[in-house]
Amino acid sequence: MDLIYGAGQLDRRVEGVEDLLQEWRVREADWGELYLDFEPATPSDILLVEDLAVTMLINSRVAGQAAAAVLRHGSSLDLASMPNKPLEETTAEERQRLSELIGTMTSWPWVGASLATKILHKKRPRLVPVLDNQAIFGAYMNPRWPEQRSSMETIKSPVRIREALDWIAYDLTRSENTESWSALAEIAPGRTRIELFDCVWWIYFRRLEPVSAPTRVSPNA
Repeated sequence: MDLIYGAGQLDRRVEGVEDLLQEWRVREADWGELYLDFEPATPSDILLVEDLAVTMLINSRVAGQAAAAVLRHGSSLDLASMPNKPLEETTAEERQRLSELIGTMTSWPWVGASLATKILHKKRPRLVPVLDNQAIFGAYMNPRWPEQRSSMETIKSPVRIREALDWIAYDLTRSENTESWSALAEIAPGRTRIELFDCVWWIYFRRLEPVSAPTRVSPNA
C-alpha cells in the first residue's frame, strides 16, 4: 500500500506503508509507542506544567525555561476553544483558530511549534498533529529534502503552523489515500489518523534523511 504526502503541492509517494508502520511499532516500542498510549491525568482543557513530562518520550528538549513559561502562562490558554474532532473533519476556520492557539504557545519563551503540539496532541489526540521541526517543517514541507538534510529551525510562526495543518488535513482526506488509511487503522486500531500519518512519515523520514537525524530533537523544541 502507498500513501501520497505533500498536499498536492510537493507530492511524494510513500510505498510499503504497512511495513513502515510495523517498523515504527518495533523501533518506538519503548518511546513513541508509550507516548501515544499515555493517558494524561491532567484535565483536557487545562494546561499544566505536568503536561510537559510526557513529551520527553519523543525527545523534546524540555528546558526549565519552557516549564517556567507554561507555569506562568498555561492557565491563560483557552484549550476549551479547540474542537473535539479529528483534524480531517475540521473547517478552514477551525484550523485557523487552532493555529492561533498554537501560536500563542510559541510566543512564550523556549516553546516552539514542536513542543507546543507534542503537549497539545495529548489534549486532543484526534485533532493536533505533532509538528516536528525536522520531520514536518524541515522535510515534509521542504522541496529541497531529501537531497539536502532537513532544517532544524524552530518554528514559531502561526502562518507557517496554519500551513502545516492545512497540508496534513489535505493528505488525510485525499481520495488516493482512503484505502490505505483504512488498512492502517486495522493494523493499529487504537491510533488516530494523524498518529498513523506521523508514524509512517517519521520512519520514511528517518530512512531518507541524508545525515543521521537525532530522534525528535530540535533546538527549543
